[in-house]
Amino acid sequence: MTNLTALNQCLAWLTAPADALATVDGLILCGNSLPLTAQLAARLANEHQLKTVIIAGGIGHATKYLRQNMGVTNELSEAELMTGLMRTAGYQGTILQDRQSTNTGANARNALALAPTDWQHVLLVQDPLLARRTQLTFEQVWGPTIQFSRYLPPKFQLSQLDPLAFGMNAAYDHAWEPAYFTELLLGELQRLWDTPQGYGPAGSGYIRHIDIPAAVLTAYQELLQASLKRER
Repeated sequence: MTNLTALNQCLAWLTAPADALATVDGLILCGNSLPLTAQLAARLANEHQLKTVIIAGGIGHATKYLRQNMGVTNELSEAELMTGLMRTAGYQGTILQDRQSTNTGANARNALALAPTDWQHVLLVQDPLLARRTQLTFEQVWGPTIQFSRYLPPKFQLSQLDPLAFGMNAAYDHAWEPAYFTELLLGELQRLWDTPQGYGPAGSGYIRHIDIPAAVLTAYQELLQASLKRER
């Protein structure tokens, strides 16, 4: 199996389509390195005619990449930066900001404290690699009475690794530095796999147990042994 094949095997599972919501009451954009996610959040909020959205993101590991991708040098949080992007993309409703959270669990807790009480069906917008775990985390923190879904680009597959190219999803070409992309992908598989090193019940307990297909675990383990650039 080539590295590209193994990466795409993992990507196909990580970014598999989520069950759609019959209705959307609210939207939460979680801070990440991709300006494109804020533009998508603006479009989705306008499509669903949402009066209020939440952006959760302080200054964390992705912030320097977000600033780099935006071509800015400042001390603003991811929530503040993405608010500007959503406004530029045409969203005019209320934006509630969590400027403190630096991980997904804090995103979920702080967003819950900000959320209007009538939100029952919530759409999550996040870096595609992080979206599956983000939804699992929000479900764990918010409880079973709230329904979540997540936005994902269709058929998210690499056509080449360095520089990154995604074929039919060309808007994501060069969105990540290859080493950062690889680190995100491998880190997500480690967290989602329910082992003592993961985030499931056998590990940290941040998310419920999920089953990862054997083919995906095989690809993941091959990638761990491959000579890939990773963010350290």
